[in-house]
Amino acid sequence: MSIRRLIGFLLLFLVSTIIVAVGFTQGPALLGGQSLGTIIAVAVGISFLLLFLYILADRVVPRDPLRLLQDPMQVTLEFNRRTLGLSDEGTLASAIGGMLAEWLNVHCSGWLLLKPRDNLLSVKPVAGKGNLPETPIELARTNWLIQELSQRRTAVLHDELEASSMPEMEKEWFRQLGIAVYAPIFEAGILTAILAVGAREGSRRFAREELDLIALITALATPALKSARSLTEIRQLKETMAQLTEKLETQTALAGISNTAHSEFLTITSHELRTPITQLLGYADLMGTMVRENTLDRVTAAQVTESIVRACGRLNEVIGQMLDMAQIDAKALELKLSTTSLEHILRRAFEPYLSALRERRLTLNVTGLKALPPLVGDEPRLAQAFSQLMSNAIKYTPDGGRIDVSVRVLPQDDKQPARLLITFADTGIGIDPRHHRLIFEKFYRVGSSAQHSTSTTKFMGAGPGLGLPIAKGVIERHGGRIWVESPGYDAQKFPGSCFYVVLPLRPPGVDSNAVLAGAEDIARLRSAGTGRSG
Repeated sequence: MSIRRLIGFLLLFLVSTIIVAVGFTQGPALLGGQSLGTIIAVAVGISFLLLFLYILADRVVPRDPLRLLQDPMQVTLEFNRRTLGLSDEGTLASAIGGMLAEWLNVHCSGWLLLKPRDNLLSVKPVAGKGNLPETPIELARTNWLIQELSQRRTAVLHDELEASSMPEMEKEWFRQLGIAVYAPIFEAGILTAILAVGAREGSRRFAREELDLIALITALATPALKSARSLTEIRQLKETMAQLTEKLETQTALAGISNTAHSEFLTITSHELRTPITQLLGYADLMGTMVRENTLDRVTAAQVTESIVRACGRLNEVIGQMLDMAQIDAKALELKLSTTSLEHILRRAFEPYLSALRERRLTLNVTGLKALPPLVGDEPRLAQAFSQLMSNAIKYTPDGGRIDVSVRVLPQDDKQPARLLITFADTGIGIDPRHHRLIFEKFYRVGSSAQHSTSTTKFMGAGPGLGLPIAKGVIERHGGRIWVESPGYDAQKFPGSCFYVVLPLRPPGVDSNAVLAGAEDIARLRSAGTGRSG
């Protein structure tokens, strides 16, 4: 109890005692000639009874909150107590909404946060009490409400807004808010937010004292809202910086991987080139020696010549891959389009590996080739791409494993033309998900260059790291895409990998007149049937 109220109670008790005592002394018949002491005692008792009834009424009867809050200091203390430590616009709006609901019987309130955007202001509602529509609106800086709040620097009533020249569409947006009073909040003289106070039941108007209380709350809310918005911006900035840092770390890691891959590429490529060159020099030197000594017979000459041809073929293959990759990088890969069939392309791609499949007891199963529609594409290039996928499956599948190739037609829709889906699934060592994208980057190889082997079919053998990038470049040049899925790498359990290729039946933007389709091509298509090899 405050000292002021205690003094008031004491004065009330004293005055009531005097009044009762004087009344009894003026009417002695009421007490039957009692002494003065008795009269005073009765007066004191009655005063105590009146004081008790007054205190009880003061405690039980609801007090007018507006009268209690007419003291600005009391409003300020209560506001600071309820908003202390609140650090975002939402919780601050909720706290202020609770005060407005308690003091003014308002069931709806919140912020209208203003954010400049070119010549417009984006208005974002933030509900404090009740519900506010979440849909923002953009207003011109010359909007009637914005101009009135900026010039008057006092609250504007919704009735005034309805009578204004504001466009009907904007009025409708404000109507759905259910707000009765718009109080401005300024930062450095610039309107940055609006405290929106909702209408009360029965559309009862706000009295002048109530509008003054809203103005006081708005003044108190200004620094609190500024602090909350600053903290929100700091949090958003921290999140943005964290994302940028993560992205930078990823790019740095990729750059490190790229540098490592480039270094390993040079090591492997030099090995790939030196091996056939060394063989060429060795066999040429051997043949020269045998010619000089007149010891070269037909069988030896045939063997040496075959070895030289094989070395030249490998050398030509490595150099060809480098040139193809250079064309893909420069987006200069030219396609010689013709009408063909996927069956013929796959047969051409798989034929060089049939002996390796037999030697390593790998089962190849091809399905879905029956009744496929004709395909327009560069047949040698597509065969090269699928050959790389077959080579990859063979190299990373252990002896006795299985490779499944399946084909199906993806139907045409409004966004995509008719396409083929080709899958290469193996029972190999699998690929770590971290490498799913990297294996299609040039120079990148899974594993150490120390495990390198010049063989293209030996288990865990490897080339210069250009096979999958070339396959990706050829597929994408035809308007398709390629990706891999694998649960992970395990050289003991062999989880396997599955490569997916989506290939349009006709590359985008191809002129029908530019497609070569001779009689031989058409005949081959007509005779195309189901293919299955193993």
